[in-house]
Amino acid sequence: MDKRSLELLTGLGFNQLEAEVYLHLLTQPPSTAYKIGKQINKPTANVYKAIDSLSEKGAILVEDNKNKQCRAVKPGEFIAQYEATVLEKTSEIGRLLHTMDYQPFDENSYTMRSAPQVFEKFRTMMRKCDRIAVVDAFPDALQKVADCIKEAVNRGVEVYIEAYSPVEIGGAHVSCSEVGPKALSHWKSQQLNLVIDGEEHLIALLSSDLKKVKQATWSNNLYMSCILHAGCLREQSLVQIMNSVGQPGFEKAVMEILEKQQFFFNSEIPGFNKLFKR
Repeated sequence: MDKRSLELLTGLGFNQLEAEVYLHLLTQPPSTAYKIGKQINKPTANVYKAIDSLSEKGAILVEDNKNKQCRAVKPGEFIAQYEATVLEKTSEIGRLLHTMDYQPFDENSYTMRSAPQVFEKFRTMMRKCDRIAVVDAFPDALQKVADCIKEAVNRGVEVYIEAYSPVEIGGAHVSCSEVGPKALSHWKSQQLNLVIDGEEHLIALLSSDLKKVKQATWSNNLYMSCILHAGCLREQSLVQIMNSVGQPGFEKAVMEILEKQQFFFNSEIPGFNKLFKR
């Protein structure tokens, strides 16, 4: 059987035997639990239990007579009803947990180990961003979050992006490093870094396929976020200056780059103001 299909089905809540029985029935004519057990070389009693569970999950149909032959529900139909069931459950638990959603403020740094969690944290932060967001991301990771960046820009958030291959995100300020291809070749990974309003930051290094976390940290520590905000913006300025080397009017171009840069002394950075008031 296809190993990846088995892994994905177990990820949906099937046990190993249930996954094997379902995949077997997808490619075979209707059959009894006894015959299925013989065909996949599994104990009949265990197969009966798997059949009962799969029937409750809506993955198979059991013949309505004494023969009790089983047939797999077509994948599209099963996935559709499974998604509806999961959505209903997640909506309900979301409503219940929302009433308990109180967490005291802290400025600790937290490790993240789930790639989907990293991307959801990025999207949550972009939705939360009020004034300015600084992004440093490799191409595939940037493409995956481009939608929420565009939404933030449309809300009036100033977004500054350091990219490593040419990209256009309407309204965002993009600095594309000329050494981007070398960086991508060297890292053989995908980085996704974000600082919002000088208040909160996410630093993540993901596998090339974006499925695994190599290292990721999130924190709303004001001082660390302010320092990262400043450092990332200055790096973007340096990228722009490096791209201007050898171009006509280099000195004027450098002055314009520095004048446009969002520094603490010429900009309203919420995190910086909060830090000084504290």
